[in-house]
Amino acid sequence: MDPVIVVGAGPVGLTLSLALAAQGVPCVLLDEGPGTEEVRLARTVVLREDTADLVGRLGAVHLEKDGLRWSGWRSMRRKQLVRDVPLGPGHDGSRDAGTSGDVRDVGDFGDADVRSGPSLSAPLHIPQHALASALRAAVAAAPLVELVPLSRVDTLEQDRDGVTVHTKGPGTTWWRGSYLVGCDGARSTVRKLLDIRFPGRTAVERHAVAALRAELPWPGEAVLHRQPPWRGGGAEVSARPLPDGVWRLDWLLPPRG
Repeated sequence: MDPVIVVGAGPVGLTLSLALAAQGVPCVLLDEGPGTEEVRLARTVVLREDTADLVGRLGAVHLEKDGLRWSGWRSMRRKQLVRDVPLGPGHDGSRDAGTSGDVRDVGDFGDADVRSGPSLSAPLHIPQHALASALRAAVAAAPLVELVPLSRVDTLEQDRDGVTVHTKGPGTTWWRGSYLVGCDGARSTVRKLLDIRFPGRTAVERHAVAALRAELPWPGEAVLHRQPPWRGGGAEVSARPLPDGVWRLDWLLPPRG
């Protein structure tokens, strides 16, 4: 059979190619970039336990070394602790400051409708470049996946038997596939070439994001702090821990005047 053509070698395209290869389906993975990952600690992803297990089964190793599983999530408003959610094996739901096991509805603060219940598994917080690098290493070891760097799709043709794709790069190439999957992001070239709309509304928010090494008073916990008490703190700031004492900090900036 002709291979499946996957356009876009981010985490989604890499994972899809590995999943297809695991089922015996050959793939051509077209990567617009050079085939390497830029190290950017402030660009991170949070993987649920089942997602982390999936990419691990597909061959992405060392994720636990490169990432950190949070021990809890807490929400604060001004100087008040609004919510404390323990994460990981052995915990059962969330507990709120000032209560004895019942979950308080905090409506206007955006954390409503959380109920106590089964254990909440700790997610894995990992830099995106580390996740993508682990997936690329797995792709390199997968004989059914051909990764082609520096290949930008500029033409698509489809017929009853499959898909033909033209790419620009160091050399122009035509590719033939049984199917094509666009995994090339919000500004997808595949979607534009097929004239497929992406309906919806854009939430216009501005954030300042940084990764830095610091000692914060919540080791291992992720924190959302609304209306922090310090002057000039802005409307909202979050802190998410990474390995080796590094934190990703996000500040919600005011709208442009």
